[in-house]
Amino acid sequence: MITVMPEAQVLEGQAGETAGGASREMADLTVGELLAEPPSPERSPLFAQRFPVPVEEYDQLKTGAREHGAEALAPADALDVQLDEEAAAELSEENPPEDEIVEGLAPAASASFEGISQTAFRPPDCAVAVGPKHVLAAVNVDLVGYDKTGLQQFRWANFTAMFNPVLPAGAQLFDPKLAYDHYSGRWIVCIAARRANPQGSWIMLGVSQTGDPAGGYWIWSTDATADGATASGNWSDYPMLGFDTQAIYVSTNQFAFGGGFAYAKLRIFDKTELYSGGAGGGHTIRWWDFWGLRNPDRSAAFSVQPACHFQGVGGNPRAYLVNSLFPSGSSLTLWTLSNPLGLWSGGAPALTATAVPCRSYNLPPGAVQKDGGTTRIATNDTRLLNAVFQAAGRTQRLWTTHTSAYSWPGDTEARSVVQWYEIDVPSHTIAQQGAFGAPGRHYFFPVIQTDLSRNAHVAFGRSAADEYGHFRQTGRLATDPPGTLQGSASVIAGQSAYTGGRWGDYFGIGRDPSDSRTVWSYGEYAGAGNTWRTRLNAAKY
Repeated sequence: MITVMPEAQVLEGQAGETAGGASREMADLTVGELLAEPPSPERSPLFAQRFPVPVEEYDQLKTGAREHGAEALAPADALDVQLDEEAAAELSEENPPEDEIVEGLAPAASASFEGISQTAFRPPDCAVAVGPKHVLAAVNVDLVGYDKTGLQQFRWANFTAMFNPVLPAGAQLFDPKLAYDHYSGRWIVCIAARRANPQGSWIMLGVSQTGDPAGGYWIWSTDATADGATASGNWSDYPMLGFDTQAIYVSTNQFAFGGGFAYAKLRIFDKTELYSGGAGGGHTIRWWDFWGLRNPDRSAAFSVQPACHFQGVGGNPRAYLVNSLFPSGSSLTLWTLSNPLGLWSGGAPALTATAVPCRSYNLPPGAVQKDGGTTRIATNDTRLLNAVFQAAGRTQRLWTTHTSAYSWPGDTEARSVVQWYEIDVPSHTIAQQGAFGAPGRHYFFPVIQTDLSRNAHVAFGRSAADEYGHFRQTGRLATDPPGTLQGSASVIAGQSAYTGGRWGDYFGIGRDPSDSRTVWSYGEYAGAGNTWRTRLNAAKY
């Protein structure tokens, strides 16, 4: 284990400057805001970099990822990748219907309906949060609320309208994230903002004032170029959202304006301060930043995922985060955050990192798609795509997943697969892990969630030479053999080749607080006419 020790002040952490906020609800929107032109999807060249290496090097790595090779295989003691039983049935010409959940495969669907249709933005970046009565869905840059039968209950004009009172002029929003805080009955909305001229970057944060997602929100804009109170020339990309009984955690990848990757950063917010609307008439809040995070091998951490925590209340519990290595590795970094609200209690938080050995993973190849010609679906890199911490009795586990590469014997090239892990937190070891896919098929953008009984749900995209990009699900019962998932089932079939831009950077998933056996997922699939579409799906064991 290494402790994040101060190198100057960077890795020690620092309190941020206070930021003023505002109250906002849909009834506040003016006619001008309702009739305003939708936000422009055009991105400045300053913000083209999304990986820890130059894009030219990244493209070469992705091309090379298609090749068979030992580096794409798991270590000798874990060579096998689990064959998706549904795909195996296809290979034996016992193909279950593509457009329905098949009995005996994956958890049973209890609801499934269309989500937000294509906006001007590509990719959509699907995010979801589930409350007692509502399902909140977001894409770039729209926010919609449904009841659990799929009936739309409300829709913000867009995120720009929601954050308009605190959004800096000329800033463009992107990468939304949502959560429902089951401890407090509040909704959390997070989205990044940036501006090319004059240069600026912000983490936009909103929390519902009550349990009604259609009601009022407290909203803030916090300067993302500042590391604590220290100015930097870096902007925030790819915000990742987590929470526990005490705090809200937002981590980001920091890039130099017009330059490359700088470091990963974690920002901590006090839930009590946020849910009360901040201090005074200006609704001011504070935060604590850690930045310059490094893995135990001293390499720069990238895409550090804060967990959504499911545990008892009371005390001053630790919070957990996790990340993989870029572009490949055989360990994960588990971060332990002690005294998260130290700033608000007269102390300081402490952050430690531990290397957790795991099966090898490697940069996944782009995904072949039906009628796609040479255009592949972008599967991105090996970053972990979400994290869930669950304390059940004395069992404390963190679940996470990402896309990796695997060379199936006899296949023509390497394929992308779902790789997942259950980490035993006290011992910092892998309790179980697995990879899941099939020859000739590509699996990508998985997300994972557990139910109250520690059954796991996994949602992901899939495509192949005879399949359009579509949305699927699988899972495992706690009593299933370790390291295995059940055969997957289709949530919704793709309708055409998707060649008009990047596929989504992530899917969404969340547990239903009104039925702790039900898990909702929100994913992208290829619509007709080279469009993206989205689907909401509820499933339970």
